Amino acid sequence: MMQVNSADSHQLPQQRIENSCKSFFKRYFNTKSLITAILFSAPLYLSSFGENFFLQLIISIISIVAIYSFLNIKQSYFQTGFFMGIFWFWWVGLSFRYYDLTWMIPIIILGLGIGYGLIFWGIDKIFNIFKFKILNFEISKILWGVFLIFGFDYLRPFTFDWLKPEVLLANSFFTPYKTTLSLIVLSAFFFKAKRPGFILLLLIALILPKPSLTLPPLKIKLVTTYVPQDKKWLPSYIPKEIKDNFKYINDAIKEHYDVVVLPESAFPLFLNTNEKLMQKLINLSQKITIITGALHLKNKKYYNSTYVFENKKVTILDKHVLVPFGEYIPLPFFQEEINKIFFGGASDYKTSSHFGIFTIKKKKFINAICYEATIEDLYKLNPKYIIALSNDAWFMPSIQPVLQKLLIKTYAYKFKKVVFHSINGYQSYVVK
Repeated sequence: MMQVNSADSHQLPQQRIENSCKSFFKRYFNTKSLITAILFSAPLYLSSFGENFFLQLIISIISIVAIYSFLNIKQSYFQTGFFMGIFWFWWVGLSFRYYDLTWMIPIIILGLGIGYGLIFWGIDKIFNIFKFKILNFEISKILWGVFLIFGFDYLRPFTFDWLKPEVLLANSFFTPYKTTLSLIVLSAFFFKAKRPGFILLLLIALILPKPSLTLPPLKIKLVTTYVPQDKKWLPSYIPKEIKDNFKYINDAIKEHYDVVVLPESAFPLFLNTNEKLMQKLINLSQKITIITGALHLKNKKYYNSTYVFENKKVTILDKHVLVPFGEYIPLPFFQEEINKIFFGGASDYKTSSHFGIFTIKKKKFINAICYEATIEDLYKLNPKYIIALSNDAWFMPSIQPVLQKLLIKTYAYKFKKVVFHSINGYQSYVVK
């Protein structure tokens, strides 16, 4: 009979545990997938530090490496999608804090990861049918490259389409065009095939110019507010918000601005039902054009709206595209039940049948409220100026306003638009 000394008998169970852990991680955890997801997410987080030459350089390099990694490193696409879903969208659940549903945040984060993981896994299974090479290029990887360029435009789980590879380039030396992304993807294949043309492709992508647009002949003041979401709708706090709003308007008048823009829901009430406030804003509109967000009550239905006061006239523009789960339940069934269980029986907002367009001193503007500013169809409209209002306090602190800004820049460059964005919870800005 073989004898085992005490030292060996003590180590064997440890070795078994270590071997079991190694076997588990080797089978179910792909480090390359995690690295790819980190690279694909890093430009978002780096962009939160601002815009300067050094950051643009780092983001440009990381974006190229991320695309190369996504297309050429052997990885689990389920895990890549899982980590990307979490790194890009972990903030989605933060709004549930204000419905006393904090316990749902980890469930939502995990669900986002699994959801995007399954989407990536399913796509990879389809592409693996074509796992053969032509001229040293693997067809399944080429299909992933095509999907990277065009496929994400159609990836809209519950109408949510913020996963756009072009945004990686929005704060880089590259212009966030499909053409630029195509050249970088092609250069990744050339690099993998050890063909020198990849450098030339990157240089061509680098010299594609960003559009140059002129601002409208108007002096526009964008108001930035930092009203915490847990106070915004409190009846005791609303008078302070109203007082602050009029201060912003009067300051803009003193500074000789033509237009003042306040954020989404700057007046957290049904503004059209408050005759006193409406009249006060109408009177001030003789001195300055006032654009502000507020609720709109019409035929016993609720709308999230933009109010434009100019020369004693009022234009109300209702939101056309709502935030999935935030403003409506994007399911064909159980809408009332879900609202009752999770949102205290609140009704979904109603929408306008089209995007709003309005005129300020004979210049046409497109109206965008928060989520609408990231909808590509809005940018296809004719006016070249957009005024967007957002309340990003729902998701602070997070990268949500950074991702929103990168998406806005991507569409603004693509469709040659100038965007004026007034925000609560994050610094307002102009994209031009």
